[in-house]
Amino acid sequence: MMLYDLIIGGVKRIERFYQGILLKKFVSQLKSAGSDIKISFPVYTYGLEKVSIGDNFKAGARLKLRTFSNWGGYPFKPQIIIGKNVSIESDCHISAIDSVTIEDNVLMASFVYISDHSHGKCGKDDMRLPPIKRQLYSKGPVRISRNVWLGEKVTILPNVTVGEGSVIGANSVVTHDIPPYSIAVGNPARVIRSVEI
Repeated sequence: MMLYDLIIGGVKRIERFYQGILLKKFVSQLKSAGSDIKISFPVYTYGLEKVSIGDNFKAGARLKLRTFSNWGGYPFKPQIIIGKNVSIESDCHISAIDSVTIEDNVLMASFVYISDHSHGKCGKDDMRLPPIKRQLYSKGPVRISRNVWLGEKVTILPNVTVGEGSVIGANSVVTHDIPPYSIAVGNPARVIRSVEI
């Protein structure tokens, strides 16, 4: 039993060391980084130099964090800004060609998808092309205000602001602004309750 414990302890120390190296590399690529950033690897990234993360950030495994400054020869000026005390569970995907802002104290359950863009405008010319060859297009930025809770498998689409303190129920697709202190559910998400603060 002692040999087994020694082996397991050694493996855990090696794993922590390796995770520390990965975290340092991740943080070094960011535009700016706060203190106490914790990430469970693997993480899938592109364009981290356009991403800012605040203090006390926590992310589960398989986070996809991507900005695109160029697609198909067209330039963009993307940014992802993540505030303080943001907690993101596993398998979330955040992508920008314009701007995605996640303010302080936001909590995201697993499999949340946030994007400020799509492949094409879904017009006649676009539909003739394979989706991967369509020009990326943004209807506008995304803002997740402070103290928001996004439930499991929520999707936030372009040109949307989720107001402060709001809750978005599991499996909801947010296609328009959600007022502060609201509970919204469904596809498309609609407000089912508002709280007076």
